[in-house]
Amino acid sequence: MIAEHEALLAANPSALLQLPSIKDYLLACEYELILYMNEQGAWQGAMPPPPPNFQTGDGAIEFGLFLYWFNNPDLLNSLEIGLIAIVLDAALSLPQSQMTSANYTYLCTNELIYVDGSVLSTEPWATFDQGWFTAFINLLETLLHKTWYNKGIFPLPSPPTPVPLTGATADTVNIAIVGDWGNGSPAASAVMQQIVNLKTKPDYIIHLGDVYYGGTPAPGDPNTAHYYSLDEEPTNLVNAWSQAYAGKSFTLNSNHEMYSGANGLFYDALLPASSPFSAQGGLSCFILQYAGWTILGLDSAYNGTSADAFMDGYLGNTQLEWINSLNLDPAKTIVLTHHTGFAYDCSSVFDLWYQVRAALGGNDPYAWYWGHAHNGIVYSNSVTIPVPGKPDFTTKTYARCAGHGALPYGVASTLPGNPNVLWQANSPIPSSKQIYNGFVLLSLQSSNNQVTQISEAYFDPSSEQPKWNLNIYPG
Repeated sequence: MIAEHEALLAANPSALLQLPSIKDYLLACEYELILYMNEQGAWQGAMPPPPPNFQTGDGAIEFGLFLYWFNNPDLLNSLEIGLIAIVLDAALSLPQSQMTSANYTYLCTNELIYVDGSVLSTEPWATFDQGWFTAFINLLETLLHKTWYNKGIFPLPSPPTPVPLTGATADTVNIAIVGDWGNGSPAASAVMQQIVNLKTKPDYIIHLGDVYYGGTPAPGDPNTAHYYSLDEEPTNLVNAWSQAYAGKSFTLNSNHEMYSGANGLFYDALLPASSPFSAQGGLSCFILQYAGWTILGLDSAYNGTSADAFMDGYLGNTQLEWINSLNLDPAKTIVLTHHTGFAYDCSSVFDLWYQVRAALGGNDPYAWYWGHAHNGIVYSNSVTIPVPGKPDFTTKTYARCAGHGALPYGVASTLPGNPNVLWQANSPIPSSKQIYNGFVLLSLQSSNNQVTQISEAYFDPSSEQPKWNLNIYPG
């Protein structure tokens, strides 16, 4: 195994150049973690110095233990992954970690809730579960073997066929929206059970993407031989999904599914006729229509970049041209993506927002639901975000985060008092720092083939009653 990967790296040295400054980045990620542990009074021992030229925000705390694992492969639960870590540590000439054994042990036996609500712990599915390291290794495998689905060309051979939505009653259609759900955990099962047992029965269910840890394909699918932890896409999404909604379900691409080149997403979730997501016709974007309104499901991941581990959303020219060709009325358009249009705390706006705005003729959509941030957040319909050196970004879009479908999370300490935030999910799990996972139910009512009302309700398994509800149309 070591010899094979050494040969691959020697034959394809440019593969890892797609991860620029990885040494500096992993050092910065680790130091973000060290700073937060110290702030919370959890850091043991003297504080190490910051990396050269470090500034807060240079790293992402979710990768805070990666450098330590590369330096200490014996701590990894998988022998195979440990051997790969040894090869990559040498190939990338990674620096020495500043994490210590005592502080690593603290994270193995305790949990901290980060400012965005993520759980800093090595417990299953938390931020430092080793499964995320395996997913990162799978991303490197994709780069080395160049096994992107469709050879890296956005797969849109023909425009998606519009799907007309029909409800159980003639004047209403109900759509459950759940994000970041695909981990096969008891929490995910509880959320799906509540969706299918709602008193207001959904007519459709939409997944906003993320199958964990890396959305790997089934054994025997094309491009599978070099991946680790196979079968995640079939096991944690397709087979775990409610079969009662086969043909009435839709799913989006995500950063995690791109780690295995989107092979699992397409070969196991989108292309098989037996998949519950067969209504998409094998495509990763879709268009739904109801009473003059459009629900636009977009692939914000495929055209992203491995340089930031697909963390930022991007639509790409092919998808932008398709949206432009639809000549949609933005005032009657609801957008769905995996990635967020702006930061979870409204501290910055992302390029994805401007891409969607441009594709809609320079206008914002009426509403936009996204996942990616593992939280349930309702934003004001008049959001204002400062942009350095430019006029403030403003929008009246009903922007919503529904990325709290299955992964552990707590209350985000940066959201209370934020003028752009109306509500965040906050139902505590008994005897825990964590809160319940959940989803959104979107209901569209019509008369004479015109939408007369749109309402939303956030649910979680702690109660049959919604934790948040609002009529978002008419405004």
